[in-house]
Amino acid sequence: MKVWNDFVKPIVVLGVICLVASALLAGTNGLTAPIIKENTERTANANRTELLPDADTFTQVECTVEGVTEAYKADNGAGYVITAAAKGYGGDVPVMVAFNSEGTITAVKFLDNDETPGLGQKVKNEDFSGQFAGREAQEMELGDIDAISGATISSRAALNGINSAIEAYNVLSGNSESKTELTADEIRAAVLPDAGELTAIELDAPGVTEAYKGSNYGYLIYVEGVGYHDKPMYAAVGFDDEGVITGLWTDGMGEGEPVREAFTGLGLADQLIGKTDASEFDGVAGATMSSNLMRDTIQMAVDAFQLVKEA
Repeated sequence: MKVWNDFVKPIVVLGVICLVASALLAGTNGLTAPIIKENTERTANANRTELLPDADTFTQVECTVEGVTEAYKADNGAGYVITAAAKGYGGDVPVMVAFNSEGTITAVKFLDNDETPGLGQKVKNEDFSGQFAGREAQEMELGDIDAISGATISSRAALNGINSAIEAYNVLSGNSESKTELTADEIRAAVLPDAGELTAIELDAPGVTEAYKGSNYGYLIYVEGVGYHDKPMYAAVGFDDEGVITGLWTDGMGEGEPVREAFTGLGLADQLIGKTDASEFDGVAGATMSSNLMRDTIQMAVDAFQLVKEA
């Protein structure tokens, strides 16, 4: 009896209390979860209506643009409200951006974030968020806005989120500027002409995504680098058997306007054809940083070819 009173009974009582408490918590959660969800949706819809007052109701639309978490289209055609986020100093910086049917930003609202109080939190202030209203849905650089003094990282994150929303709007509305698309075969024919049949080879080198050897001559190496906005940029570089560059295709669509189109396609090939490295690559005037990053990307292909040559 002593064992029951001193040891077993307290354990049984504690177990019963835990079971009852768990059941009560589960029941409470079951009752409150729908209410919480409804309140959250009501608040979000109120925010959307506040940002795009000409809209009547909204329907969520699918969007796969990187950084975008939600996209809603006004049912009466008034525009879109898109929520996106980018990584700041203390975490993600979420933002809702409203666009009217003409592609103009009507309002921007930054949501709660974990940025530094007194600095990064200032992205939520009207004197910062208000500067975007009336701007066209075109990607912006940090120099195009009034950044927050002493909070460059938070300012850049805020702008990156807005740029993601802009990209999403242009995709959803059909206004995205489409670059001249080349098929994989067209790229290969231009970059390594008359190479014959291309056979994939394994090439373990930084940045390399694909590599091929031509049956007649040469090698074709695809690489991926990181651009100015921390978005990927790509290059396909052809080499003859001695390492002389035979052609170049680049993709810099992740870069900012107005140079992104200039970084994409075959237009930069003349700068390097006949060369053996990327040191003479000048890129695009007015885009020094992006040009330097593209040069570094191309150089990864050059360095990778040296591994092939030495093998």
